[in-house]
Amino acid sequence: MTGTGIYLLWTIFAAATVASVGAVAWRLRRGEQRRRALAAAARRLGLEFQAAATVLAAPDYRNLHIFSQGRERTYRNILTGKADGTDGVIISDYQYTTGDGRNTSTCGQTVALLSYQKGDLPRFELRPETLFDKIEAVFGYQDIDFKESPSFSKLYLVRGPDEAAVRALFGLDLRRFFESHPGWCVDGRGPWLAVYRHGRLVPPDALPAFLDEAKLLLVALPGGKAT
Repeated sequence: MTGTGIYLLWTIFAAATVASVGAVAWRLRRGEQRRRALAAAARRLGLEFQAAATVLAAPDYRNLHIFSQGRERTYRNILTGKADGTDGVIISDYQYTTGDGRNTSTCGQTVALLSYQKGDLPRFELRPETLFDKIEAVFGYQDIDFKESPSFSKLYLVRGPDEAAVRALFGLDLRRFFESHPGWCVDGRGPWLAVYRHGRLVPPDALPAFLDEAKLLLVALPGGKAT
């Protein structure tokens, strides 16, 4: 290889290295800005703030669908306490990795864990239904449909091991609530409810609105009145 060729390769390598370092620095700076903004939001909401944790302070939260996904699970920017209108809330930026080898992807979202006062939620998962879900349903993948609420069943996939209990939970009023509030993902079991939008981190200035929406969802559940 000529001296010119070696010089060009070195220039490309150096530029790529600078770009990579710059991208890492940008992500770190953005992460720190988010941490500070969420810490300030926690103070305004009367909640405690923790930058990171290995586990969440909620009994059996790992039994919820969202927290059993993937690997390399991380919990950051954790807000805990009794926000106005809740019996207990934990809000966290939760991230996990799926796939193997070169085909990996990372999914991060802000999740609100709300205390369900009655403490007897059946295990269930609700999320927006995709075309892929519809195809899987043809091959036996569980999707609890409600024939009397076609709009709800078109918007959402619902499943759970005790179908009768899940159907009893999702009465007409709750189905109508979700029809008018599309896009939510909700996991429930026992005393906890996880509320989030898949793959979406809530901007710090939108955190109060996110919490208010989560509380509305809690109130929509049978016996789920906020305190």
